[in-house]
Amino acid sequence: MHSLVYRSVANEYFTVPQIYGMLSKAKDYNIEHGITGCLLYHNNHFLQLLEGEENEVLSLFHKISSDNRHTAIKMLENNRTKNRVFDEWSMAFHDYGQNGLSANLKLGQIDTFLKDADAFNKNSRSVLRFFGSVKDVLFSN
Repeated sequence: MHSLVYRSVANEYFTVPQIYGMLSKAKDYNIEHGITGCLLYHNNHFLQLLEGEENEVLSLFHKISSDNRHTAIKMLENNRTKNRVFDEWSMAFHDYGQNGLSANLKLGQIDTFLKDADAFNKNSRSVLRFFGSVKDVLFSN
């Protein structure tokens, strides 16, 4: 099993409806290729954790890296893991949009989201890296 965490910035022409269309296609792709994970979107910033067989995850990341709908793609974590964190979700997704929630409420929602996935009990460097990067995405301008 392999996991990878990255972040990127959506180009200004990549609209929210287009992102939802991309997400629908991504879920189908992920199911077909045995990939699970979580995608966070806020203020044009993406943070994603991908997990699956190493060749599938790296192939998908190569496709993502070549996608001109976003830039500043930065791999944050890339490692072997014993277990999937989001084993039930082909692509868990949360869009914070421009909802103006307080910082503490946003972080509380992510904490609940990860607790629901039992992510903290799976002892994964990737989930720690993902959660540790949430603040960077939620508080980006």
